[in-house]
Amino acid sequence: METSYSPLSAGRPRSIHEGFSVLDFELRFLALLAAATVRAAGRAPALVGRSPGLGEWTAYLRRVGQQLDECPTVPAGRVGRAVTKVLDLYDQGFPGAPRELRDLKRLRDHISHGGPLPSGEDELATLDHLVQAIADAVTESLDEAELSVEEGESGDQRPSFVWDGDKVSLWPFLFMKPSGVWHLFSKFARAQPSFLCFGGASVSSSPSDEAIRAALHPLLKAKKADNGTLVYFIKDVEEDLRGFADDDSEPVYADHEQGFEYYWDKATGEGTGTQPRRDYFRLGPDNARQWRAESGWVPYSNYLRSLANWQVVATRLRQKLEQMESKVVAEEHDTLGWVHREHGTTRMSKVVVSDIDGSQTEPACTFAELIDGIDQDLQSNRGQTQVVFINGEAGIGKTRAMLDAAKTRAQEVERAMLAGEPSNQALFLYVRSTGQVLDSLRTVVDSAVASTRNLTDRGVKALCRNGLMTLLIDGFDELLGGVGYSDAIGSLRPWLDELGGRGVVVVSARSSYYMGQYRSSVERANEQGLPFVRHRVAAVQRWSPEDIEAFLDEYGVPRESLGQLSEYDRQLLGLPFFAHAFAEMTLNPNDGEIKSNTLADRLLDKYVAREEGKLTGQGDTALMNRAELRRMFEYVAEFMASHEEREADINELQDAAEYAMDSELSSRRHLKQRLPVLCGLAAASDDASVSRFRFQHELFFDQFLAGAASRYLLDGHLSLFQAMLKQSPWRSATVTGVVAAAGEERVVQAITNFAPQLQNSEKQQIESTVAATNLGALWAAVIKDAGRIPGTDVLNAVFTDGLDLSQVQGVNTRIIGCEVDGLVLPAVGGWSLTLRNTVVKKIRVSGAPSDLAGLRGVRHSDLVELLLPNELLYRKEHILEALQRYGAEVVDAVDKHDDLPPTEVLAARHYLTTMARRVEKSVILRSDHQPEDNRLKWTQEYGPDAWKRFVSELVASGLAGNENFSASGERKIRLRLKCSPAAILANDGTRVGTQEFWNRLEGAPN
Repeated sequence: METSYSPLSAGRPRSIHEGFSVLDFELRFLALLAAATVRAAGRAPALVGRSPGLGEWTAYLRRVGQQLDECPTVPAGRVGRAVTKVLDLYDQGFPGAPRELRDLKRLRDHISHGGPLPSGEDELATLDHLVQAIADAVTESLDEAELSVEEGESGDQRPSFVWDGDKVSLWPFLFMKPSGVWHLFSKFARAQPSFLCFGGASVSSSPSDEAIRAALHPLLKAKKADNGTLVYFIKDVEEDLRGFADDDSEPVYADHEQGFEYYWDKATGEGTGTQPRRDYFRLGPDNARQWRAESGWVPYSNYLRSLANWQVVATRLRQKLEQMESKVVAEEHDTLGWVHREHGTTRMSKVVVSDIDGSQTEPACTFAELIDGIDQDLQSNRGQTQVVFINGEAGIGKTRAMLDAAKTRAQEVERAMLAGEPSNQALFLYVRSTGQVLDSLRTVVDSAVASTRNLTDRGVKALCRNGLMTLLIDGFDELLGGVGYSDAIGSLRPWLDELGGRGVVVVSARSSYYMGQYRSSVERANEQGLPFVRHRVAAVQRWSPEDIEAFLDEYGVPRESLGQLSEYDRQLLGLPFFAHAFAEMTLNPNDGEIKSNTLADRLLDKYVAREEGKLTGQGDTALMNRAELRRMFEYVAEFMASHEEREADINELQDAAEYAMDSELSSRRHLKQRLPVLCGLAAASDDASVSRFRFQHELFFDQFLAGAASRYLLDGHLSLFQAMLKQSPWRSATVTGVVAAAGEERVVQAITNFAPQLQNSEKQQIESTVAATNLGALWAAVIKDAGRIPGTDVLNAVFTDGLDLSQVQGVNTRIIGCEVDGLVLPAVGGWSLTLRNTVVKKIRVSGAPSDLAGLRGVRHSDLVELLLPNELLYRKEHILEALQRYGAEVVDAVDKHDDLPPTEVLAARHYLTTMARRVEKSVILRSDHQPEDNRLKWTQEYGPDAWKRFVSELVASGLAGNENFSASGERKIRLRLKCSPAAILANDGTRVGTQEFWNRLEGAPN
């Protein structure tokens, strides 16, 4: 066995890493021989660790050496002298080395962490001498022994050493297979023994022979089954190491006297080199995860920062983010001619945070405060991956806010590290999906960290799991490559799986329609075992008038310039992009040539004018005029919408040009060759034929799409307009652009008789849902602009952004077959609104409560909130009572003579309905079974006792389980539903335990 460690066959000296490997083998062999010798003397030997390393082998030799001294046999005397001699040699260490490296184990740890040898070859020579001396001591103890071998029941050869008739059996620590391969005990982990193999092709083996397992059990330490927190830590460390390890290596676990250790190969450089490492871990006070650095025990997070080379990562991320900012500025200059830059720091919009269903809305906060909240979630390890959606209109500043947050944090971490100060702040990894349609999230993340040269997708996941990094995905829905979003969580799910209920992910998406599809996708995924996730939505708000004025003052724009704008355009300045555009136009004397009326049209005309200057032929003559160019871009936007992506290839661009000119490209010399110079056309590879065109800003796509749709209306092509309604969900800029260009009358005429119904195929269902969502947006825009509802029924529309009737006069209409996320009732009484087969989630009364008498056909079971002038109601029974009190017609009201169910039943319905809306299947609890997160106010609507009873009955009925999970500090529990909340609410006999659950709640309290 010893010759397997010899490097002579390779014609080179033994490396120091190989030296420590053979030292580990010598100590392992002697320790197992000593244990067998004590057992042969009729004593119970000290128990061997289940996964021992170098430190535990030496500690074991010290314990078993005392036992050998007490054994009167010849073998005990022989082996005991060898143990004493070996420990003396081991304790001598390296006298000539620096003081901190004289200890053998410290030197081994030092080089395992990548440390250099301090004085050339001296340590290596000393180690070789030590290994040889230990081998001589072991060999000397066996000089007068004979080797005998017996065959076991399964054909294995079981060796024994015999001194003067005293037999020492090495089974089950050492045996030989019939193939001639020796097996030496290595570890017993995850209910499976492992052996080092000598003399064959394999270097390790995990035999399934039950005889071996049964023989080993009484000789090994008890399994550490009572410390679940440690087991979680061990598994998490192994998973984290895989994020930094060489692909061809496998981390090797071993027990340690204070915890455990891993020996593994870290990938270095550009992935071509490796660094062998041995790292030690333990649970410190309050179960704090710790790593042993050369300075002592430090937090585990310090270890991961060390592996990632934290300062270098922060610096290179900062550099990459600055390059991205510069690219955005360059695109603005190339596309729109912007030359002035705002002064001071970036002015951020406020955000309003709520749960995914729109409930539990928090007061408006700054983006910086949102980031602070993310930091708190990272530090707390809440047992659920927190997914935060950044929602907002195009041009409201989502990209700038996320980019600025990531850059600012990288700068803060970098400054702290360079100053030698500790930094516990997480880094934000900003990834932008634009231009990466159909790429997987893994590919996008790998691309984003390529500049760090030492991080990969797996390493980023390790950092995210431990709260050291947060992923910011800008335009996440574009990764899906389609607007249907039939599997909206599909691209994110692999990441959520590997985060395992930890960390925070921040994503921005293009539309509120996407959120609805995402919820449906999560509901399906929950049934398929989606990891534990909590979703929240941060809705970015428009700038206030004060914000606008402050921005324009900083920019140097005269206040009187605002007087030239219409009221609509003044409101449009609430979008930072338009405020910036207005400032640039005002300060640029050349923009006086643009005669468009509205701010949006002026912006598009300027964009088109700059592109016109690039398409010139001989004598600088324009190859396409501005009207043709604008029409071309409208066709391009329509192509993008119909093809379910936000990019177009060069062939589509050429087709759009021909449609716009109503002639072939060849009719205009050089036009085909000049088209690729347009802004936004970027090569996807070295082959220019696969170049892809995209608009520099979301707003350009929205506005040109509005131009295409409104042109069909103006030209009387209703069928083409209605076909566009099915293609993609329109954002507010497209909707308002269509209404403004085509007029309210034409829009109402086009949508009145267009009532999409859900179809059978998935594609038809998606088209119907998209069309219904666009119908709702168009109705809401027409009603807002007109201040009235046209005298007709509103049919089969989905109002994802709600329907605000507060300023509408003379409401007397019916809403049939619709879904309304939030309904704001008229502020002035005397109105009549009838709902038929319509789901309304939230109602706000903007006038007097008595005005509810004008509401007909409402279903209180659909409502999650009823906001009265001075009261916000969540409970179903309270909502029903208020509606009836103020005269609303409630179609699902219970008979007044029927008694209400017990409070426990009402509470359970409330909890389950809320969990269904939040698409969650778990809640993190403290040890007293109350929610760990004080933001979950819905759990306390009926008081803490009702919630505790709900939890207890769920578990008792087998509908949920309480799971422990790894967390520092106070013990936490994860309440996990074993089926969907809807299935428990339905109680239709398809799920065992539901009837028992409701029966227990309806009975007397336990």
